[in-house]
Amino acid sequence: MKNAIADKKKVPRLSSPGSDEGTSEASALERLRLALESLSTSDEPRHSRLRRAMLNLMADGHWATGDKLPPEKEIADAVGLSLGTVQKALSRLAADNVVVRRHGHGTFVSPSSQAEQLLHFRFIGDDGVALMPVYAEAIDCTAVTDDGPWIEFLANARKFIRVRRRIKVADEFDCLSELYIDGERFRSILAMPLQELNRVLIRTILAERFNAPTLSVSQQIHATEFSVEIGQLLGLTAKKRFGMVLEVRSYSHHQAPLAFQAIYIPGNVRHLDLPSRKVLHT
Repeated sequence: MKNAIADKKKVPRLSSPGSDEGTSEASALERLRLALESLSTSDEPRHSRLRRAMLNLMADGHWATGDKLPPEKEIADAVGLSLGTVQKALSRLAADNVVVRRHGHGTFVSPSSQAEQLLHFRFIGDDGVALMPVYAEAIDCTAVTDDGPWIEFLANARKFIRVRRRIKVADEFDCLSELYIDGERFRSILAMPLQELNRVLIRTILAERFNAPTLSVSQQIHATEFSVEIGQLLGLTAKKRFGMVLEVRSYSHHQAPLAFQAIYIPGNVRHLDLPSRKVLHT
């Protein structure tokens, strides 16, 4: 897979900001203006374009974890949008845990972004170091009877639950996660609201509520043509329904099989930093 999406427009890098805070802030606002300008041909609402421009700057490493963003009014003045539009964009980013808004102190890039927590979606930004901002969107959580490799892996289970989530990567592209677990042992997960599944880590729920921590994983990856259904969920045309499928088998105490996960990654996207076999629950 390539290091970057082919049609992504690059934001020109300006000179590094000096020690003066005002100069640094002005430089950040100019970068944001250029990033937003590069999206001017999009039909998206203004607040969505601004949100995507801010995600692009984070992906490029211009705003790092813990950085304070410029004040809302200064952002509005710099990019030529209303204060309400800026506030709507920031509210969306806060809802996705990309930024943290602290009353009386400002808005900061989240120190605990989902990119740090979702171990199999650590896509590398343009600087080769920073992780791309990602956030999960729950699609469904349901009991399933389909055949698949999870049946052989979870051999002791008689029923299965599938948690399906769309993982949005800096608004550049989407991945899809299908997680299969024992439908009887973990049946209470079916009662969880989908909105809650947007924010939580499934492995944290399994560890804290069921004493079933993820202690290690095995991983296999292969290239394939996606099904029509998977292609539709990822917004891919028929000609682009190709990519990688990462199969993750998770183990708990005494190497007991815990969960089977299939991750669908479209072609022509960014480099992916994979976790090691040992995954300690925290």
